[in-house]
Amino acid sequence: MAEVEQTKVCPLCAESIKAAAKVCPYCRTKQSRYVLLRQELLMAGSILGLIIVAVVVVVKFVPDKSTDGRSFAGHQNELVVSGSSLESIGTNEDFWMTGTITNDSQYPWRVRQLEIRFLDKAGNLVDVRHKDIENPFVVGAGQESGFRVELGSLAFTNDNASRQVRVQLATDGDRPIKPD
Repeated sequence: MAEVEQTKVCPLCAESIKAAAKVCPYCRTKQSRYVLLRQELLMAGSILGLIIVAVVVVVKFVPDKSTDGRSFAGHQNELVVSGSSLESIGTNEDFWMTGTITNDSQYPWRVRQLEIRFLDKAGNLVDVRHKDIENPFVVGAGQESGFRVELGSLAFTNDNASRQVRVQLATDGDRPIKPD
């Protein structure tokens, strides 16, 4: 009597093959108990790897606004500098600038840097100074604050020169002071 051959089903291609087969003759897949598990783990590992790469890219290239608070961009014109004046310091040619900053914004801002433009009588730009504020101060929403900064020596002392002063850099006034 002929012996009945034992068979099994290939887990990948579902063809009936000999039970002792080490490789499926149809799909050439190595036969073991963990063939499907290996494929599922490979797929899950690939998906997990893509998720990790996506998270790293987002963390690296998307700025974290939670530490800096709101952005000053778009609010620069809401901090208005008025009544600025130049005062000389002693006998040398060093100057101080004083003035008032009015906050027309609905947010408080911590003033960190001023831009001072010096213009000649014809309105041509003569000099620009970006002066960091040594002790940044907060101007509350709808409030005013005075300032005084040392400019150092100026290249000209023309009485006909005019100046334009604006807040160049400010940070969220609700956030604690963060060192530069």
